[in-house]
Amino acid sequence: MSSRIRVLGIAPYEGMKTLMSRVVSDYPQIDLTLFVGDREQGLEIAKSNFHGNYDAVISRGSTATMLRQDLSIPVIEIELSMYDILCAIRLTDGMDGKIAVVSAANIAESAQQLCTLMNYDIDVYTYASQDTPEPTLRRLQAKHYQAILGDMVSNTIAKRLGLNSFLITSSVESIRKAFDQVLLLCRSQQHLRDENLFFRDLMKGQIGNTMVFDQDGSLFLSTLENPKPELLELLRRELPESQSETERRIIRNLNGMLYAIRAKRISTGSLNYTAFFFDARRTPLSPNQVGIRFSTRPEAESAFYSSIFSFAGSISDYQQDINHISQSSAPVMVTGEDGTGKESIVSVLYMRGPLRNGPLVSISCSLLNEKSWSFLLEHHNSPLADQDNTLYFASIDALSHERQQQLLAALSEMDVCRRNRVIFSCVCQAGEYISAVGSLFMDKLQCLSLYLPPLRQMAERIPALVNLSLSHLNADLPQRMVGAEPEAISLLQNFQWPHNYTQFRRVIRELAITSTGQFITAENVRQALRKERHVGTFALHAENTAEPLNLNQTMNEINQDVALRVVAEMGGNQTAAAKRLGISRTTLWRLLQR
Repeated sequence: MSSRIRVLGIAPYEGMKTLMSRVVSDYPQIDLTLFVGDREQGLEIAKSNFHGNYDAVISRGSTATMLRQDLSIPVIEIELSMYDILCAIRLTDGMDGKIAVVSAANIAESAQQLCTLMNYDIDVYTYASQDTPEPTLRRLQAKHYQAILGDMVSNTIAKRLGLNSFLITSSVESIRKAFDQVLLLCRSQQHLRDENLFFRDLMKGQIGNTMVFDQDGSLFLSTLENPKPELLELLRRELPESQSETERRIIRNLNGMLYAIRAKRISTGSLNYTAFFFDARRTPLSPNQVGIRFSTRPEAESAFYSSIFSFAGSISDYQQDINHISQSSAPVMVTGEDGTGKESIVSVLYMRGPLRNGPLVSISCSLLNEKSWSFLLEHHNSPLADQDNTLYFASIDALSHERQQQLLAALSEMDVCRRNRVIFSCVCQAGEYISAVGSLFMDKLQCLSLYLPPLRQMAERIPALVNLSLSHLNADLPQRMVGAEPEAISLLQNFQWPHNYTQFRRVIRELAITSTGQFITAENVRQALRKERHVGTFALHAENTAEPLNLNQTMNEINQDVALRVVAEMGGNQTAAAKRLGISRTTLWRLLQR
């Protein structure tokens, strides 16, 4: 063993990685390598880094249990203290319904002791480290439980099911205790690995990345920290032929990346491996496909699970509508103000639809240039000429009148809606349920509709949204947030949120990062909202873009339109608006009175 103890740290979430990195600076004897991964992903990370000649592994919960079963070196578990669990329970304050803890046995036992000691009315459920808690979570969802507290596995699944979920995070003290155990254990042990010398020689002189699979197709070594599942699947497809050849070269295109791969069969003693040496470069974006994006179901799931709708459970409001829509093949129009989560809802419609194994083709109408528009309507490889895909036309309001008519004609004449699942979105103004352009497409194509209300109409949900957002952010923050002051919540409830959930999530993240304590104060909120006053002060036409001037009006009407917008941007201050326009206050008053 070297003079420093080499430790592989596998954290189930990003925030723990940050915390471990900070704490290890107090332990100069430890050389720590950190990754983020949970359960099977964590096990694969540990196996792929076996060449690192580590003395011990540090992890948490069911990931630690799984690692102990498959690794030959000591695995030290970061235990959850009563205080850690108590902090998570504190975030559920204000929840009226039933609450449950769903976690692996090593966490559930501590939670049960705390609930018994403090007389908390919280049910505790346990699942084995090799199993999934999904059946338990579905039963709790059917019984209308208000919130779930859990480890990373149950937290992730609960969010996917639309349940309110709070992640139980680990404290600095718990991590220090694990490092202390590593020092005690590793000072009395040495671990030699003959395979390490083999793989070090293997890696010498290699350019790019390397991934090695054993004869059963399991990943044995990887120079990538977290190999993407799509890349693993691609290489495993090449294994059978690569295992029968001494060496072969392959070129593959994956998600816009071009992979140049050299496959080599390597044997040592009774062991047989297949090594892939490769580098990747991004394929140039064709100018005729600007604004057109292809996504797979895993990519759509990843985008949805990182949105506020996944961890806030807001998707539950639309469950019935989504279930009905998913059973129909009719086109769908998703409407709502800017920032109400139309893209997240579209991801859910795609993931639950019958064509979820095909690609999701997202067409951003505000980004289409002349070449991409021509490609869309005229090229033989256009998504409109394909079938069994989900086509999403985002912000159709951004299309000119001429392009609106051209698109309607193409969809009808090419029978696109019969061969594919077609979804549209349009941006409403305050007080609208659908825009004029959205109404036109709905009537012409007989679309089903799904309206997403603005956040200001659901102010009573903001206290729960704040706590759920903080629970989600705690996984990425070195300092754990445990709530907000009542006055701070009141200020957030009374704000109009012109950009709705998009703006709300950004503001809460800023508050969590900039707050000096573990509570968001009213003064923190005042300062943050003061900077938001200039945001969204006039109506929006497309996502995050201002409504264009209507040039079909008279000059007097256009002048009045400009004056009204500037006054709105200046917060109703006519003196400041007149100064900005370079006119007198009297002239401005006359413009506004026309």
